[in-house]
Amino acid sequence: MNQFLILVRGHYNSNLPPEETQKHMAIFGEWVQKVLDGRYVGGAPLDESEGRLLKSKTEVLTDGPFMESKEMISGYMIISAKDFKEATELTKQCPLLGEYLLEVRLLKPMGQ
Repeated sequence: MNQFLILVRGHYNSNLPPEETQKHMAIFGEWVQKVLDGRYVGGAPLDESEGRLLKSKTEVLTDGPFMESKEMISGYMIISAKDFKEATELTKQCPLLGEYLLEVRLLKPMGQ
């Protein structure tokens, strides 16, 4: 099995009522359990309060949460799949799709 990174692009709507947020989390959890069936390796939303873009040990290009970017990365997931086709098909079933853009990338094992 290969591992794939799914970048979640877009901005989270923090104005949702708590019950709506809970509903979305339940739907996402169901997808992880039923569709991915043990293939979900991990993931997390990114904290929007701070961030740094580093160029070198001494140069910080940008302080931010980088909110000005319309292609902001708001989170990530790592899943296991046989190949790109399978990873894409699994991702197409993700309930985040439509609210967010999802980018699927193959993770290359370290040292290869």
